[in-house]
Amino acid sequence: MATKSKKKKSSKGPFLGLLVVGILGLGSLAAYVKYGGASKVPYEIRVASHKETPPKTGTIRESKVQLITPSRDGTDLKLGKHESDVPQGEDPVVFALNHFLKESKIVPDDAKALSVQVKDGVALVDVTPSFNQTYGSLDEEALLKGISATLAQFKDIDKVQFFVEGKVVESLGNVDLTEPLPVRPKAGSSASSN
Repeated sequence: MATKSKKKKSSKGPFLGLLVVGILGLGSLAAYVKYGGASKVPYEIRVASHKETPPKTGTIRESKVQLITPSRDGTDLKLGKHESDVPQGEDPVVFALNHFLKESKIVPDDAKALSVQVKDGVALVDVTPSFNQTYGSLDEEALLKGISATLAQFKDIDKVQFFVEGKVVESLGNVDLTEPLPVRPKAGSSASSN
């Protein structure tokens, strides 16, 4: 009788094979991260993405703004400007607009900008219902010039349109607001400012 000898199979072979494949895979992944696509992302963005969520589309992030304060010399409107830090957590555009509205002493105390979204260069300003009323013609001029001067400092804003509770504010006294208004004077026109 012939006896067959059984060879013991080593269980280390498949394990070593998987270990080698795993090490090569990890090495390849590390090389890709270091030298591949991830290395092309600027360091500031890679680091910032772990610290805070990116701003929503349509918002403006500034740490300093020009605050506009109106004054009158007879019938001449003067717009004084000074730089201010934006309080942490506040929208810079809303902060600057609300400063102007308060300093104008034209609108009621509870008339405020609630939010601003910028879409295709148009600042869509949501205001409280008390803003939407009729003012005298000099007051209308002062409001619109001051709001325009306030918004013109933000390079992403070219025009403004006002909304109350999601509906377009159609007029400010005699001024038609159904279409967005430009915030910068057209070439050749002058604005009175200080």
